[in-house]
Amino acid sequence: MDLYRKKFAVLDLTHGGIPIAKSLAAAGSEVTGIDVYGTVEPEILLELKVKHGIHCSKTPLPASRFDLLIAPVHLDSAYPMLLESRAQGKSILSHHEIVGEILKGNSRLSGIKTVEVTGVKAKTSTASLLADMLSRQFEVVLHTSRGLEYWKAGTSSLIYRGLSITPGSILVAVENVFEAGFRPDFFIFEISIGGTGTADFGILTTLSPDYGIANNTALASEAKLQLIRNAKPGSTLLINVGAEKALKAAKTSKIKVLTFKDPFSAEFPGIPAQIADFMLETGFKPVSLPVPSELTISSGLSGSSMSAGLSDSSVPVGLPELQNSPTSSGSSIRFIHKGNEIFSASLLPGYNISAYRTAFVAASAAALELGIEREAVISVIEGFRGLSGRMQEKEVNGISLIDNSNSGMDILSAEKALEYALLKKKDEKKEGVILVLGEEASQVCEGLPPESVQGFVEKFGTKCRQVILVGERMKVVTGKNISYARNLPEGLSKASELAGGDDIILSSVKCFR
Repeated sequence: MDLYRKKFAVLDLTHGGIPIAKSLAAAGSEVTGIDVYGTVEPEILLELKVKHGIHCSKTPLPASRFDLLIAPVHLDSAYPMLLESRAQGKSILSHHEIVGEILKGNSRLSGIKTVEVTGVKAKTSTASLLADMLSRQFEVVLHTSRGLEYWKAGTSSLIYRGLSITPGSILVAVENVFEAGFRPDFFIFEISIGGTGTADFGILTTLSPDYGIANNTALASEAKLQLIRNAKPGSTLLINVGAEKALKAAKTSKIKVLTFKDPFSAEFPGIPAQIADFMLETGFKPVSLPVPSELTISSGLSGSSMSAGLSDSSVPVGLPELQNSPTSSGSSIRFIHKGNEIFSASLLPGYNISAYRTAFVAASAAALELGIEREAVISVIEGFRGLSGRMQEKEVNGISLIDNSNSGMDILSAEKALEYALLKKKDEKKEGVILVLGEEASQVCEGLPPESVQGFVEKFGTKCRQVILVGERMKVVTGKNISYARNLPEGLSKASELAGGDDIILSSVKCFR
């Protein structure tokens, strides 16, 4: 697509629209930014006009003024400019599609392979594990909700922190990487609700639980199918075999499609294992591994307690294996390709493996397909200690802490985390669970609805010694054994004051880390 000398309207400057508008303006087009939600500060809008020549409006403008409209997939389809454009038969491109067009015109990306990871759950952990695996043979740049990282030989360094995983942020990530002087062999992008159509290798982790977008006029699962429908010729897709909608869409494409399955996932228990190219089995070995008293920060994933993004706690806990040993100390996994075991690996304790099994199988399958030696994949898995905010277990001042606080935490994730904590309490003969639950900002991935929290408290509150609710909106929630905190640090501080040495603190707060 020729991006030169066209009139573009870029809708939604809040969620990745600004870097898109800047890139289009730099390519020689006339660009107008529409601040749909009215949340962009006036000084930023002024800078866009003065420095980049981008006109901005906080109200809808006549669609007839523009050649093309650029809108995110989650924007209400009844927004006036969208309605008018459809009535006029005018083209509307998604943020994902226009980012793909911009990336295609970036000559600096020539020779660099790209991987895009999308889905409802397990995106960050899949991308992070894959970066570690690929880095054993290549130089890798990883962009996730944890930050923009450079990976080499199993170690990472932070390039930049603070980017979202909207498609527009990919443009910022690429610029930051080249400005920092890096030229990797691979880019790995965690991307929300779809793909750009430029990836050499695309991974779809899950499509469930599905949810409404665009003011509930569309389903997120349909938007995520951009990864498949826009996939470039010659690329490869790795799809969760439970995502039947995605597999159906892939049948019409001419790209290579691989599938993976976690045999313990409750999302698709009736699907025969042999139809998946890759699958995972878990078990336990009588091995003795020391349990660290507190996990320390590391540049790599082994022992990682780096900041987290979207929640990966999508898989039900309380399975027979976990009932016997919820901390999974001494557990192992078997990786199977078309019925044949490729490798087995022993897992370290200190995290809930059920929160990572999708990531283990997806990352391993992708790494092997991209040419990584089996021994390197095993090494990464056996050294992994979990990611901060994704069911990672720590000890703080002698008290057990289960960390499930991240930007993608939802009420279902909170339920599964509590179930896991209660199993751990029973298995380790702990006294009680002190739950820190809520949100630090209602804008984080649409927040945590107070009505959902009220239902949670009514159903599960009595199973906890104390429930500390975080965030201003949680003050409307009532129940027994409830107190309130302004933010996550205050909530954890209160929990620490209440907890004894035999208690468990469970942190499930929706927040940026």
